[in-house]
Amino acid sequence: MIRADAIARIKDLAATAPEVALLLVGGPGTGKTTVLDNAATLVDSEVFRVRINPAESSLPLSGLSTIVTSFSHPAAIELSRRLLHPPGWRGQIQTVTAELLHFIHSATATPTLLLVDDVDLMDLPSQVVLAMVAARLTGSGLRVVGTASSDPITGPLASLPRMTLSPLDDSQALALVTALVGPNIDAAVSRIVVSSSAGNPRALAYIASSLTERQRLHAEALILPLRGPRITSVPEENDSGPVATELRLLLERLSSAFLSSENAVLQGSVRVPMALEELVASGTVAREGRYLRIDNPLLRSQIYWSQSATSRLNHHASALRAEAGHEPELATWHRSWLNPGTVHPEELMAAATILTRHGRTVQALELAERALTLAPAAADLSQALCDFSSELLLQGELDYAERYARRGQRLSERSEVAPKLAVLRTRIEFLSTRQLLTAETDRWTSARPGEDSDAAARVQLVVAQFHAERWETEAAAALLERAGRLLAHSATDAVEEYNLVTMLQASLEGEPGPANRMYERIFRHEGAGKSSPQALSILGRSLTYADRFAEARRIFIALLTLEPAPDPIWLADARYFLAENDILSGHHNEALEIISRLHDSHSTVQLHRNLHHLLMAWYWQATGNRAEADAAIAECTRRFAASDNPALTARLLAHQGSFALMDGRPGDAIAFLRTASTIGAGFKNPSLLRHEVDLVEAYSMAGQLNEAVAQFQEFHARSLPYRSRWITLATARARALVTPGEPSLLAFQSALKLWHTGDSQFELGRTLLSYATRLEALGHSAESREQFLSARMILTQLGAISWARKADAAGRGYESTPEHPLLQSLAPDEQMVALLVCRGMRNKEIAAELFVSLRTVEVRLTHIYHKLGARSRSHLTAMLSTDGGENRRSILPR
Repeated sequence: MIRADAIARIKDLAATAPEVALLLVGGPGTGKTTVLDNAATLVDSEVFRVRINPAESSLPLSGLSTIVTSFSHPAAIELSRRLLHPPGWRGQIQTVTAELLHFIHSATATPTLLLVDDVDLMDLPSQVVLAMVAARLTGSGLRVVGTASSDPITGPLASLPRMTLSPLDDSQALALVTALVGPNIDAAVSRIVVSSSAGNPRALAYIASSLTERQRLHAEALILPLRGPRITSVPEENDSGPVATELRLLLERLSSAFLSSENAVLQGSVRVPMALEELVASGTVAREGRYLRIDNPLLRSQIYWSQSATSRLNHHASALRAEAGHEPELATWHRSWLNPGTVHPEELMAAATILTRHGRTVQALELAERALTLAPAAADLSQALCDFSSELLLQGELDYAERYARRGQRLSERSEVAPKLAVLRTRIEFLSTRQLLTAETDRWTSARPGEDSDAAARVQLVVAQFHAERWETEAAAALLERAGRLLAHSATDAVEEYNLVTMLQASLEGEPGPANRMYERIFRHEGAGKSSPQALSILGRSLTYADRFAEARRIFIALLTLEPAPDPIWLADARYFLAENDILSGHHNEALEIISRLHDSHSTVQLHRNLHHLLMAWYWQATGNRAEADAAIAECTRRFAASDNPALTARLLAHQGSFALMDGRPGDAIAFLRTASTIGAGFKNPSLLRHEVDLVEAYSMAGQLNEAVAQFQEFHARSLPYRSRWITLATARARALVTPGEPSLLAFQSALKLWHTGDSQFELGRTLLSYATRLEALGHSAESREQFLSARMILTQLGAISWARKADAAGRGYESTPEHPLLQSLAPDEQMVALLVCRGMRNKEIAAELFVSLRTVEVRLTHIYHKLGARSRSHLTAMLSTDGGENRRSILPR
């Protein structure tokens, strides 16, 4: 529901909120009246509605008279009549307020909601009395909600609590478009409608309803700017003499183009520069370098369409004279209106491509739609549309890229363009939903040498890459083999692409050699700047699959910090895949930070839509927000059920299983992880193997040892092709988990001895946690507590809060208080560092003992000094040298 937050606020006020009045503030068309209409049907209170008549604003207390009349009470008519004849109202404000309060208390014994539209248009005396009454409604059954258009609110109403109805964000506006015209509207058209409405609900409804059926369904070009309703006030020539005339003239000139140079605008009267600065200072006109534009698309549309056709042409002619020779793209735009026959649509498309390359997508769309309007039905714009769509893709504008790629396919079947457009549409769909729809590319994936070899090889490589990214390695291998046979007939850059896809495929199949060699070459010899963004992106993913998480992170960071900055599509790739890498490596702090930024910066996601929802489901579970997590999981389930990519479902279930394991719900964990394992059995991807180990642990936790052993054997068999440090460490932990009784302690100790500096801290923390749990089960309480504390320290440092809480809760039960009274003020991990200092260990030795970084020990020691008032290590040792503080067992077995 649009404006759900405002409606909820009114419902709270009507029910239990301590507030007794609320002012909804928003400009024309922001939906104030609609909010009141919806709220009136949703509250349990009795509701009275009032709309203020601005024509009565000069009549003292007329507004209050209208409000009182709305009440169904015998005394209302008489009071309303008296308010219309106030004997010198200025001296009667207090009397009128008191009388009105008496009336309210007698007329509203039950909860009552008064909804007043345009309360700011009431006469001033009514506003004064209403503000005084609103401050004295406590104890009555009345709650008042008014709407106001003016912002900021001044005068008596400024004292009322308020809520501003901001413009709809993109996701809200898109939802409203769908609700108004149905789900079949073209996605690009929806977004153009949204950008034209400036988030104004009334304007959005007006524009959407004005589209023809063919325009909604992509079959017909749009005439931009789209015509909107009259909402924004415009300076009229007769408002305030010559100044308003100049302002109007400037706005008319600016409305003739999506962008104008200052040179084109500053013509004529000497007052024009002064008027321009006034418009810029007020925010009406935006200045971007040497360019100017009307900031509000509704204002531009209103000014543009309010002029006569002759006036618009005159402005185009004036602008063309100024832009010619200096701004070729803008000159082409103006010429297309003055002399359409002299402008080939390809010129407009080329200008649109250039603007898009410079990040001016919204402006480029006007050129593109103008080109499609001018192009005769038989005109071949396919290559120009392909170039434009490709540039939109690089900017991450998938909806727009799809619109023009599809149009290009309709216009021509030229063989040299058709495969490019087929690949383009396949790439757009994959980057959006990770679905691989091969109907567009089937013709070329089966081509033979000599049969469009160059085009076929490129098509096969793109589709092979997407199969690999979906973990469909057999399909990827088959296409790579075909592409390899065509490479002798293909361009050299296709060979480079072949090598990249082969590297990705190799990592999925357990051969990290190509990725390792490319990484070494980049960081030892060439530097990241010598590689393409695509190469860095694929290398980062390949390293993630090879469990080289630190190296993958370095690659993604290098991609994000390249100078000059790569196209937005590669930056988005790096952020999403870096988040995945950090989740797999156990660096939850970094993953949470990246996903939080992705969430905040995307009101509507186009790139990696399904991956975005998957990451959000993980994020809300990791942060413990159950309501948001359930909603995100439900959204993922809905989306993934409609897709043809079961790997996404396997990943969602694997995440749910891991969090169930963290929460101590082994039954739920088994259900999730077993289903994920069944789905994942059809894929080659080492990333899913870590959830096989989680399933071993879940069976072990549930006491199902036979199932745990069988699952370990299955995991061990599936992990054999993969040679990574994580596989080695995880196998040792899983073997210890399925080893029964006291021998399992030796197995855990052996697993811990395998860990080296640089190995996964997360895997170490998990191993310590499992070891501590086994020690607890076997009755080794003191040793168990020490392992829980070490695990907690590591997992807390990584930001794996749920796992750290699990360790903390389990380790807290053994000893109610530390041995020394001073230690009671320290956190458990700080206690451990303090005790090791008392044993004479140096910081480096403590870090090795606890399997944490030297920096972590230093930070903990600083906190200890601060809390206990210790000045040095010797002072700390002396403070803790009384009974119970000196001797502690070694934390980890040697």
